[in-house]
Amino acid sequence: CPCRLLVGAPWDGPDGDHRGAIYKCPVGPPNSTCTRVNLGEAPGGRGGRGSLGARAACAPLWSQECGTSVFSSGICTRMDSELRPVETLAPTAQRCSTYMDIVIVLDGSNSIYPWYEVQNFLSNILGKFFIGPGQIQVGLLQYGERAVHEWTLGQFGSAREVVEAARNISRQEGRETRTALAVRQA
Repeated sequence: CPCRLLVGAPWDGPDGDHRGAIYKCPVGPPNSTCTRVNLGEAPGGRGGRGSLGARAACAPLWSQECGTSVFSSGICTRMDSELRPVETLAPTAQRCSTYMDIVIVLDGSNSIYPWYEVQNFLSNILGKFFIGPGQIQVGLLQYGERAVHEWTLGQFGSAREVVEAARNISRQEGRETRTALAVRQA
């Protein structure tokens, strides 16, 4: 029988990246070899309705990388009668954008101690972003009793400048921690 079986491997994937994979395996002969179906490489994209009796294979953990971020959107592939990919369906996959706005809402009240650890954390995380014109823009709002914009989106042109600003940020202090006010203002 030239029968084949589709087998899902959610933690497998190209180069061991754990995005998920589908394998096509012959049924019957012992020691037969399965071959990986190339999800995401089938022609087409979104759209089109499958014909009656069409087969689909899905990898729910399939992910899309956008710069340093990974978005797990899942992917499905419609297969023909020979179990070859015909059309890829990735309903939530999007074009990766290099432009993003990030506003950090930072608790600068007396409840945060020691302050140098906050400065180190900010420096470490901000140093990993691609900050610049046409890329990621970062703003920072610090709060305690009041909310203050320490820097605005687009104020700095590079990650180096933002990291330096984070190292020099002073704690606002105060007796109250007005988080809801800060979030609304951000």
